[in-house]
Amino acid sequence: MDAGDFRLVIEKADTSHKFESPLPDRPGFNTVGKAIQIRVNQFKVTEYPTRSIYQYDIQFGNGLEAKGKVMAAWRSKAVQGELKKVHVGPWLWDGNKIAWSCANVQELRITVDFDKEKEPPRAPRPIPDTCRVVIKQTKLLNLAVISAYLAKRMPFDTSVLEGINFFDHLIRAMPSEHYHTQKRSFFSKGTAQVLLDNVIVAQKGVYSSIRLCSPVPSNGGAGTGLAVNVDVANGTFWTVQDLHQAARNYCKSKNRSLDWQVFSNLVKPVNSGNGLTMSEEFKELRKMCKLKFTVKHRTKNTALQKKAYSIKRFVFNASYGAAGGNAKAVSFPLKQKNAAGVVTNTVDISVYDFFKQHYGIHLQYWYLPLIETERDGYFPMEVCTLVANQKYVYKLSPDQTAAMIKFAVTRPKQRIESIQHGVGMLKWHQDPYLQYFGMKVDPNMTVTNARLLQNPEIAYQGAKVNPGTSGRWDLRGKKFLFANPQPLVSWGVMIVGHDTVDEPTVRNFLSVFMQTYTGHGGKIQNRNPAIFTQPRNSDIGEAVAQGRQFIGNAAGGMPQIMLFILPGRDSFMYERLKRSMECRFAMVSQMMNIAHVRKAQPQYCSNVCMKLNSKLGGTTCKIISGPSPTTPAFTRPTMIIGADVSHPSPGSLQASMAAMTMSFDSIACRYAAAVETNGHRVEMISETNINNFFGFLFPEWVKQVGNGRLPQHIYYFRDGVSEGQYAHVLDQEVAMMKAFIEKKYPGSMQNIRFTITVCSKRHHIRFFPRDGDRNAADNNANSLPGTLVERDVTHPFEYDFYLSSHSAIQGTARPTHYHVLKDEAKMPPNEFRAMIYKHCYQYQRSTTPVSLFPAVYYAHLASNRARAHEGKPASEGPRGGQKFEELQQDDAVRRAKGQSTIGGSSRSGDKGSEARPLLPMGELEGADRDRVTRLRTGMWYI
Repeated sequence: MDAGDFRLVIEKADTSHKFESPLPDRPGFNTVGKAIQIRVNQFKVTEYPTRSIYQYDIQFGNGLEAKGKVMAAWRSKAVQGELKKVHVGPWLWDGNKIAWSCANVQELRITVDFDKEKEPPRAPRPIPDTCRVVIKQTKLLNLAVISAYLAKRMPFDTSVLEGINFFDHLIRAMPSEHYHTQKRSFFSKGTAQVLLDNVIVAQKGVYSSIRLCSPVPSNGGAGTGLAVNVDVANGTFWTVQDLHQAARNYCKSKNRSLDWQVFSNLVKPVNSGNGLTMSEEFKELRKMCKLKFTVKHRTKNTALQKKAYSIKRFVFNASYGAAGGNAKAVSFPLKQKNAAGVVTNTVDISVYDFFKQHYGIHLQYWYLPLIETERDGYFPMEVCTLVANQKYVYKLSPDQTAAMIKFAVTRPKQRIESIQHGVGMLKWHQDPYLQYFGMKVDPNMTVTNARLLQNPEIAYQGAKVNPGTSGRWDLRGKKFLFANPQPLVSWGVMIVGHDTVDEPTVRNFLSVFMQTYTGHGGKIQNRNPAIFTQPRNSDIGEAVAQGRQFIGNAAGGMPQIMLFILPGRDSFMYERLKRSMECRFAMVSQMMNIAHVRKAQPQYCSNVCMKLNSKLGGTTCKIISGPSPTTPAFTRPTMIIGADVSHPSPGSLQASMAAMTMSFDSIACRYAAAVETNGHRVEMISETNINNFFGFLFPEWVKQVGNGRLPQHIYYFRDGVSEGQYAHVLDQEVAMMKAFIEKKYPGSMQNIRFTITVCSKRHHIRFFPRDGDRNAADNNANSLPGTLVERDVTHPFEYDFYLSSHSAIQGTARPTHYHVLKDEAKMPPNEFRAMIYKHCYQYQRSTTPVSLFPAVYYAHLASNRARAHEGKPASEGPRGGQKFEELQQDDAVRRAKGQSTIGGSSRSGDKGSEARPLLPMGELEGADRDRVTRLRTGMWYI
């Protein structure tokens, strides 16, 4: 059946029948708030094809060929010539194993001879350089399924997904041939680059993706239900420069003068006591492996000058001695020929002498490590130049990150200009693929009807604030809604590091801090807290125990909280301190950086006070929802749950961390948090974790918040889940929660209603108020807090919306996407949107509304903080980051040599098996149960 027949069947089908989506339809649109219009960076598809498209599977060789060879084979004259014979129109290829065409051919078998493909053809080799390409038809795509799905005449199934996948590749086909491609982002070689430092550059490109949307635009006009989302892409690349300069610049942390001799000494082998090993700086160079480069010395051969080689490794072998594998130390066998071209002899020659004799080049930096390639031998770094547009894939340093943020953060006006430039790069009206297959895209941004929700008023003790549309307010002169229930009696400061700061400086800070905290209503009884300095050369874990003892003895009681002054931003040290305090002693703590302590500014102290007050059981503020501050936020017993799973950086062997937060007061300001490992890169929260989280938090909620009653309504907000995992949230996580409640409280589920919502900021939709529209824009031309979009960029009929609840300090505000997966309580749309927006104003550590619903925001904080609770000895060192990667590489070298690894075992840890559980909070030294319960039901993570 071809596409026309399929379309006819759909049109003749019983149109009264509507397929039920597994997710709920939108119950209606918001009707309150000011009606406004804003632009969104989405471009309507005005026409798209509905004819037959054939899909093909492609196999290159044995399926294990390198990416470069696959690309060369597809673009070869042999393959393209055969494709043109069977069909004159273009073939669409996904760059991997799938292609699409209007041609109806069952199978093609083509052999590509790369020697013949060269210009001029290359002489045949003893082993032919060939690749066999098999193109086999696998299915017929009926693109009419897209309109059928949009009309709800068929469900979202594999055929719809395949159609969207085809359109996604269709809009990317032409740009991928002209620009450097990174997934759905494109970067032009002519675009200006900005130096982040002398190694890395930043560059702006364009991102584009096909999207399903409402087939009926809110502002009238034609609509197809398809649109293209276009946004700015920001990429980091290696700077184009000679390799020896790039290598030296990359080691600048210990060679700020960029002195060549210093660099040479840094990368030479070091004596570890067990022979010569790689220096730390030499290990840094390994990040440059796999980078491509061209050479400068082959001036007589244009083709070889343009040829790109890849760095396999930098030469290291202990047999080369203390000078390392440089151009004079490394030699290779060179065949000598007579005038007739006959090999007469083979002699060993150093790389240095070879370049001198054959190219007349006296290597200036011969003492640097050589580059080794896979098949082309050795090259001195100074004759090599990095190829342009090579992505920098590593974590940026703090300085690079600061420079990148400055580069990437742009105000709406500049972002619109960049998006329009990107649309110009995509050239939809000139795209031969779009023209052939019959797709047209409107080059103008979509203008959508939106709503501006009314902001709430904020209650403090004896005062209220109306921030209006500014999205911020001032804490000066205001007292926290609820101060710490128990006055600070036993508390003190621990200075981490022997020479970090002197005591008078700390006393001055404490004076400002106490004045600030009491000014905000905080209760302090002991105004002369003890100060403990970590003894010189002491272990930090032992020092924490000594500090706790010292502070407790001075105050005559167990410390309620300890303040730590840190000498820098060492995350490993931070995590060790948090692990000791929370897991060992069941105590909350507050970390402070020495730079802020020295300045002792009241504003910084106010920020610290908000965190400290929350950890001590207080509440910063709340939205006004009734006649008094204690008026419940809901008319019936309501529980709010937030959940998130954070994953480690690529290459790290750390487990994924699951976190669940639960509202722990009637006004939904304070949230408890439970955390645990969740396997390795597993997104769905495990049944064991659900049961453990609920096993502690739920009964405590019933006891402390419900006063013995169960909740009647449970909001479950889930972060970080892709659309393909929505069903898993319902069928796994929510089903497990319901099963737990029913088992713990038989018969109770008939009285409990769930509202399940997925929140996401991982999208490319942005709001742009129209120029000069003061009803919708702030002073920076950003959308105002409370901007709600439910049309045009949302799902055609499912229940989702975009809400911008915050005021962007810099750059362009990113709205949060909310998708309701189930609403058993049947919340009216107006009430549900208002609840989400208003609660963003009672985030406990800021005087601004946050961009994400607080329960999820807290879950994100807790899941990241959970890494401090890993049950790994500190002697094993970092579990993630660059230092961890280096240790992992070292162990690989040791294993290859048959030597023992660090700690006597592989650093691969427990990857591939069940992740080791986190240390329990407060149970290492037998802390009393009440203190552990207060910690676990408090805001220890904030």
